[in-house]
Amino acid sequence: MGDWFAIGKIDGQQGIASTKFRSYQKDCAEHGVAADFKAYEQGHAQGVMLYCTYDAGRALGQSGGAYNKVCTGALEPQFRLGYDRGRTWYQAESALLNLQKTLQRNAGTIEQLEQRIDDNSKELSVQKDKQQKQKLLDENRNLQQQLRELNQMQGQLQRDLKQAELQFSLIQQGG
Repeated sequence: MGDWFAIGKIDGQQGIASTKFRSYQKDCAEHGVAADFKAYEQGHAQGVMLYCTYDAGRALGQSGGAYNKVCTGALEPQFRLGYDRGRTWYQAESALLNLQKTLQRNAGTIEQLEQRIDDNSKELSVQKDKQQKQKLLDENRNLQQQLRELNQMQGQLQRDLKQAELQFSLIQQGG
């Protein structure tokens, strides 16, 4: 037999919904043990009071966690405010990281295209077959067009990154 008050309090402090009791009840029934919902509910209510704070809401939002509406009534406004601010921070950070990854991927692709153009140019200098030379020239023109487009995209991504960094910085400063 467990200390249902303590289990409820721990669940409440962790922001776990009281519906978790059903799984405890099922597990206990399988072992012939009675589960005390009243004690669990009282402990859970105490735990929720400790959990439903601005700081806990902000931490949940910043971690990307889902808002599960454990905090209700008078407990909700501060928790929700913290959650919304944390979520804004999380979204700004995610956008920033995604832009950084895209910039890195594009830089790798640009490097590969430049290498292929270089390899083709070396091949052109020794190639005797006119048809092969034309094929390499056509491929280089195509690669150079792709390279121009990627470089333009990189420029736009760098501008977007600077904007995202500024937004993230402002969100960090805002508390």
